[in-house]
Amino acid sequence: MTRLARLLLVLFVLAPAGASAQESERLSAAIAARLGSDDRAVSGRPLDLAAVRRVYAERGSRPLWLAADGAPKPSVAPVLELLRAAGAEGLNAADYHADALAAALPDADTDAERVALDLLLTDAVMKYAAHLRAGRVPPKAISPDYADVKPPSIDAAALAVRAAETADPRAVLAEAMPVRPEYAPLRAALARFRALEASGGWPAVPAFRVAKLEPGMRNPAVPALRRRLAVTGEFEGDANATADLYDPALRAAVERFQARHGLLADGVIGAGTLAALNVPVGERIGQIVASLERLRWMPDDFGLRHLVVNIPDYSLKAVEDGAPVQEMRVIVGTKARRTPVLSSSIGSIILNPTWTMPVKLAKEDYLPKLLKDPGYLESHGISVFASWSADAPRVDTREIDWQSLGGGIGKLRLRQDAGPGNALGRVKFNIANDFDVYLHDTPERWKFEKSMRALSSGCVRVGKPMELADFVLAGTTEWPPERRQRQIDTRETKTVAVKRPVAVHIVYQTAWVDAAGTVQFREDVYGRDAEMLETFARRSTAPQRVAEMR
Repeated sequence: MTRLARLLLVLFVLAPAGASAQESERLSAAIAARLGSDDRAVSGRPLDLAAVRRVYAERGSRPLWLAADGAPKPSVAPVLELLRAAGAEGLNAADYHADALAAALPDADTDAERVALDLLLTDAVMKYAAHLRAGRVPPKAISPDYADVKPPSIDAAALAVRAAETADPRAVLAEAMPVRPEYAPLRAALARFRALEASGGWPAVPAFRVAKLEPGMRNPAVPALRRRLAVTGEFEGDANATADLYDPALRAAVERFQARHGLLADGVIGAGTLAALNVPVGERIGQIVASLERLRWMPDDFGLRHLVVNIPDYSLKAVEDGAPVQEMRVIVGTKARRTPVLSSSIGSIILNPTWTMPVKLAKEDYLPKLLKDPGYLESHGISVFASWSADAPRVDTREIDWQSLGGGIGKLRLRQDAGPGNALGRVKFNIANDFDVYLHDTPERWKFEKSMRALSSGCVRVGKPMELADFVLAGTTEWPPERRQRQIDTRETKTVAVKRPVAVHIVYQTAWVDAAGTVQFREDVYGRDAEMLETFARRSTAPQRVAEMR
């Protein structure tokens, strides 16, 4: 039994046996008076006053966590222990008044102290349940890229009431646990990396004094490299060996490290691999915490047939009945034109799509090209229309003075004809969203060989468009692959409706646990982990409304 549990037991046993209804009524009156105030702080801790008021209004201001005689209910001890262990979920125990409650509990002798204890516990448990289920902050408060993200809802107040009134509050609050299958393995990984941090983390690998360290070379940094990889389990030999030869056993360990960090697994250590080796354990923990938070935002069920695009992994998986049936590389938006996080579905695909150039691209990307080469549009099959109206006439590009036009290019509509050189390639996959992004083919196939593939203007370019079309159109029997290819060969645009629903989830996970149990990390290419952690830091002590978490 913990010290906290013993203190609670003493308080419970020593409470006056004849605690009367008068004491309960006195506490209820004190709660009603306290909640009648507009002061949002209790014992110096901020409350979501509106949410707390609703809970007590529904129970006639009766205490939630105190028995009729004013003693703490049996549910209090396990709840406090759960709140103090919130870090195991990637949450912050300080957000749930954990230490303040534990310190105040043994001295809660007066009515004011007991009322404060009851209100703080109610507020803490509601926040904890809401944060655990739906995230610590509303996604759109972190970035407009999350405007389409709608976390699951939860009745945190009802859960708090049930937790207070049961002998097993842990089981009740476990109902708020995210149900995504990725959550539990990543939660376990957080515990492992926190243990690594507590033991000192891993040593830094010094610079090699050569551009690249390749297998077979000798270098004074090799012993440190060996020790570094032993800490995270890639190297299983003698971590204390002093030999400076980059031997086959160490090469195999380096390749394992590169693979789990999304790097080219060739055993050659250049600047990228060295930088990944020297990311401190605290930063890796931050990636796990941020990735746990984003898991809370995701739908509980991705659908029987769905696609998952992981932006920092530059990958797409097609899943059917819980098993991946296709995997391919993708190209995502640049840091300046970030691909948003969203969940949607594919309603149709377009064979031989045309491409209408967005105004921003016309101004920022294409106008400079036209100033250098006025014939660029014609050579790339791009037509110009006098306006954005559907019946606007074509304009002879040879008659346009691009220098004089300048930013006025946005008033013109530029459309690229269908064909092998079209920016969208041969297939476009339409998904409903407010960002005007979609999945598509591309004629620039060579870009898929790059390891860093944040290269598009926001849409997702897919590495195997015809295979993806096979998956999306499975069940659309009138459009078999042979007919689709004949249609593509005509270069005529055709929209094909998708008969079997295919959900699309574009996610941003820089840390996850793969099917083999290996923790995978990827570069935070958009800085979204940093954005999230900075938001947490700003809001950790600020009042937060439980309603915002629903």
